[in-house]
Amino acid sequence: MDTRQKLLTNWVRQFNGLSEAIAEPVSGDASFRRYFRVWRDDQGHQPTPLIVMDAPPEHEDCTAFLAIARHWHRHGIHVPEILQTDLEQGFLLLEDFGDNLMLGQLDDSSADRLYHGALTELVQIQQLAAPDDYPLPPYDAALLDREMALFPDWLLEQYLGLSLDNTERALLDTAFAFLRESALAQPEVTVHRDYHSRNLLVADNTDRPGVIDFQDAVAGPVTYDVVSLLKDCYIHWPE
Repeated sequence: MDTRQKLLTNWVRQFNGLSEAIAEPVSGDASFRRYFRVWRDDQGHQPTPLIVMDAPPEHEDCTAFLAIARHWHRHGIHVPEILQTDLEQGFLLLEDFGDNLMLGQLDDSSADRLYHGALTELVQIQQLAAPDDYPLPPYDAALLDREMALFPDWLLEQYLGLSLDNTERALLDTAFAFLRESALAQPEVTVHRDYHSRNLLVADNTDRPGVIDFQDAVAGPVTYDVVSLLKDCYIHWPE
């Protein structure tokens, strides 16, 4: 058990039903954040699983996550409820949606139902205004350009080892300009920005997915999240 896991365990044990909690690693993500599961003793009832987020404050700012989570939860979006916070240490205690990712549940027989639930939830997200205490950053030309640049910089050059000539660069620039203009011309809504099958969790008693990893939400083009979901890079459907 590392130092932060010990600190996290001691922190969570101060809360009711968690005095003997053991923090079990669940996962990390593409950042310094890590997640642990603890079990709350509910006095004779079945123990309740909860999630503890470890977000080292020197590396992670939880301001956006907390503002969006509270705002969306208050307006009925199926995001984890925030139960306890300690921003100085970088610990958050959250509702647990389980490990049942939509990715592992998608097949020919479930696709219509799961996508319908995900699209219905997405429409509700798109109709929400920004939190009063956290104006959503705009998905503007600068951000679009920065993210599209990841394609040549990281995939083509770093990962595939390709070296683009001037003609190929010009072709990419033309394609990026078309995509930028299309995005900026669309109606602007709340954009989750990572809305796909690995950030949606399937529950037993509802078709509504549990929505996670929303802290990078922005105000941007209405089609962005739909494409992220239906052209999901983690799953391939035949034409």
